[in-house]
Amino acid sequence: MTKYISIFFLMVWGFSLNAQKISLNEAIAVGMEKNFSIRTAKNIEKEAVTNSNYAFAGFLPIIDITGARNFDVENVEQQFRSGDVNALDGARSNNFNIRGDLTWTLFDGTKMFLDYKSLQVERNQSRFETQAVVENTLGSIIQSYFALVFEQYQYSVLESAVELSEKRLEIAKANYEVGKFSKTELLSAKVDLNTDKSNLLNQDEVMQQARVSLNLLLGEDPNQEFMASDSIQIDETLQLNKLIEDLSVRNKQLLGLMQQENILQLQNKSVMTELLPQLDFNLGYGYTNFESQAGFLLQNQSVGLSYGLSLSWRIFDRLDRSRRNQTTQIAVENNTIAMAELENQLTGDLSSAYVRYRNKLDLIKLEKVNLEVAKENADIAIERYRVGRSNAIELREFQLNAIEAESRLLNAIFLAKQAEVNLLAISGNLLSKEELD
Repeated sequence: MTKYISIFFLMVWGFSLNAQKISLNEAIAVGMEKNFSIRTAKNIEKEAVTNSNYAFAGFLPIIDITGARNFDVENVEQQFRSGDVNALDGARSNNFNIRGDLTWTLFDGTKMFLDYKSLQVERNQSRFETQAVVENTLGSIIQSYFALVFEQYQYSVLESAVELSEKRLEIAKANYEVGKFSKTELLSAKVDLNTDKSNLLNQDEVMQQARVSLNLLLGEDPNQEFMASDSIQIDETLQLNKLIEDLSVRNKQLLGLMQQENILQLQNKSVMTELLPQLDFNLGYGYTNFESQAGFLLQNQSVGLSYGLSLSWRIFDRLDRSRRNQTTQIAVENNTIAMAELENQLTGDLSSAYVRYRNKLDLIKLEKVNLEVAKENADIAIERYRVGRSNAIELREFQLNAIEAESRLLNAIFLAKQAEVNLLAISGNLLSKEELD
């Protein structure tokens, strides 16, 4: 079951009360629709789907229509065996013809079937490539969303520090007015308050930058104002062995390389089909009209149908088939090597990310305890300061300890979430996980 890290996450942020809020699922929905990389990848996949058609594998016939009309003006001199002579200057002739031809390959050594299957595999490969882009982008959106959540939490921590410093200034001012505190105490309280306000302004800038980064991933206006509304959830149930098992059947990069190997194998088989003859069916229909002022015929007109079969068989092609076969075999071997290398690299990445993931989960438990102690010390220090039993240096030290403890816990939670997202992305579970959610 997914565990929720809820410590200090139920704070009400004064700066976000009037801002538009967006959940993680809403951000993902916008990104899936508008992200530029995803839109481009989906268009490329559409192109592959369009190409995976029987027509582009050679199953359908080819139909050509040709037509021409030619005019000639010639000086003609003809001498016959009888001794007669026919001479004509500027003799005109014209020739008009139009013809339609159909060529339909009936047999090509099963090449058309292999080509069609190759187009289907290319479509699957394109689908995996699109999913890889979607999954990578989805991971970036989730990381960027929780980076914004993290910065908002940091802002809340620093805002609490400002509130504590303001309370300290009120106490110092009241005690100074009654003569309990020196002016140095009052001035020190003002300096520390201004320091905290400066830190808050700097954090606001960092938060704005995180928002811009998320907007860019969502394909939105970079200056669009909104606040992330979700808290950071850590799934503590991930197991390394299961993630490694999923790697070979879910990682989209590996699945794409598997499809590439299938394509290369089909290309190799397609080369070998050229050893067999090709049989074509031919059908034609034409009309011709020839008119001439010179010659035996003044007009010659014909119209008719022609049909038949043609067989072609290339017996020797200068060893080109052998060369292409060897080239394809080398490409298959290189693809197999690339798959093994990628799987090995991804397994290593999984192992490293899992160590980081478990380490951060343990760190969260430790930092929770530290935060409780630091907050208790800070509460005690402010009360001691109120009654004059503690000085400004001691109070400030406990205040900074509390801020640092809270920041460390925030950072551990954020890094644990990053490691979780990386594990799901590498193993290929991120997309399916989000679809299930």
